[in-house]
Amino acid sequence: MKSLISLIKKEVRQLNILIIVSTLIIAAWEWFLITRTENWPQGLSFGLGFIPLFFMPLIMLFLAYNSYRSEWGANTIYLLKILPRRGYEINFAKVFPAFAYYLILSGALILVNLYFHQGFLEQAFRQAPEMLGREVFSEFLLLAYLSYLITGIQIYLITQFSYLVATFFNRFRLLISILVFILSHYLILRIGGFLNYLFNWLPDFPLSIFTETPAGVSETTIYIGSAPFMVIAVIMIGLFFLNSRLLASDVDV
Repeated sequence: MKSLISLIKKEVRQLNILIIVSTLIIAAWEWFLITRTENWPQGLSFGLGFIPLFFMPLIMLFLAYNSYRSEWGANTIYLLKILPRRGYEINFAKVFPAFAYYLILSGALILVNLYFHQGFLEQAFRQAPEMLGREVFSEFLLLAYLSYLITGIQIYLITQFSYLVATFFNRFRLLISILVFILSHYLILRIGGFLNYLFNWLPDFPLSIFTETPAGVSETTIYIGSAPFMVIAVIMIGLFFLNSRLLASDVDV
């Protein structure tokens, strides 16, 4: 357990500069927008506040590709492979700090943006029935953020998988990584569609929606299938252990 914690600390130290720089850039961007809220059209600074979210998945792609590339470049891959740790433990030490960075920074950005634009949100809610506006917004925000987190971890694991596959070859590793990355997305869509039928027996999630009618605001319950969420979890867990197995195999070091 101590060696696993040491590996995680090592990865966190390697992320220190990225964490500091990205946090400062995002903080400066949000502060700039906050100071312009009164002068710009309503909602403009609120919308622009989410722009950094579009770049963070690209950072996850970079972190995933560099997670083992840096080990090969510094020849520390030899040390990793002789450590008395299983492949999934070593891979967890890579994935956990990157995902924690992605989760915390994106979550903090959203909360800060919502907090400093409460006036705009309150005005937007007043233009619609109170229950309708708040209900739809909160549900949309939750689903959008969960999808965003899934996208980030999926990009990370697929990129990591692409690089590990490329290490089995002596030449054209970058090209092979790109091809495997593209093909992996296609295969995941195909496999996901098949697995979705296998998990159709799972109960659906009830979701209350408030709609406006001439008689007032009425509540309607709709059901969202839970099968896609289970399929995503199975695929991501499988991909994680596949990457761990590739790391433990006889890759070209």
